[in-house]
Amino acid sequence: MKRKKTTALTVAAFCLALMHMAGNAASAQPFDIKVIAGEWARIDGSYTLRVDNVQPDGTADVKYFNPGSIHVAENRIDTKDGRIRLFVKLQDKGYPGSTYTLYYYFEKDVLVGTYHQAATGRTYDVVFVRKNVTK
Repeated sequence: MKRKKTTALTVAAFCLALMHMAGNAASAQPFDIKVIAGEWARIDGSYTLRVDNVQPDGTADVKYFNPGSIHVAENRIDTKDGRIRLFVKLQDKGYPGSTYTLYYYFEKDVLVGTYHQAATGRTYDVVFVRKNVTK
């Protein structure tokens, strides 16, 4: 357990450093917003985002789990500063208007950004990695 936590913290620190070093620079890779479709696991817990049916206008089917389903009241995908941005607003018991603002980093295939916990008014840096799904 300790090794897993240490590894997660190392990955988080690396991804956050990547985010800060990149600043507002655009990714050198061309992108299609559909690249963020899939299942994503937050590295510091049992939180999962599932992004499906991504459309060119930025609409998508987004589901959130911790580990049970939490209602997603709003979501949108757009671009900012040359990166794909995913915004998710939760509205459920224990999640009264909490939000994620995540940026896709093509270089590492990760979503990095912030989680704003509305109930406490606190904001946290977070990292989601793509879950490997075998069929």
